[in-house]
Amino acid sequence: MKIDKTVVIIRGLPGSGKSTLAAQIAVERGFPPPRAADDYFTDPEGRYTFNPALLGAAHAACQKGIADDLRAVGAAIVTNTFTQGWEFQPYVNIAAAEAAVIEVIDLFDGGLSDDALAARNVHGVPTSTIAAMRGRWEKDWRAGDPRPPWARK
Repeated sequence: MKIDKTVVIIRGLPGSGKSTLAAQIAVERGFPPPRAADDYFTDPEGRYTFNPALLGAAHAACQKGIADDLRAVGAAIVTNTFTQGWEFQPYVNIAAAEAAVIEVIDLFDGGLSDDALAARNVHGVPTSTIAAMRGRWEKDWRAGDPRPPWARK
């Protein structure tokens, strides 16, 4: 059986090159534009205003967009830090529901220090936050618990 549907999940610390790589893949493979939860905080003029109270809505909108892309054209790309597997499990579930192949691309830190990542990232994520993300990074995300922390006993 040939599987034509694909979801590409790109994970990495802020400033590691996720958005750049996602845009390149979209063009090369004819995929829809990449999606990210951060899109929710970007207005039509391109101004980014993060509001942590809206993170749930941002992730829900991103997941809906990925599902819509997958159903409409059979392909989707999502980028986020995804430091742990449970953070992108909803996209794995979407792909599974559509019998799509999942490709996970792990950029981690792109070979850069926390200070370099802080200087490069476009959303102003500070070095201390990047260091905390590095500290909780699941290299082997498949070995982690796919449930969010609040759903665990």
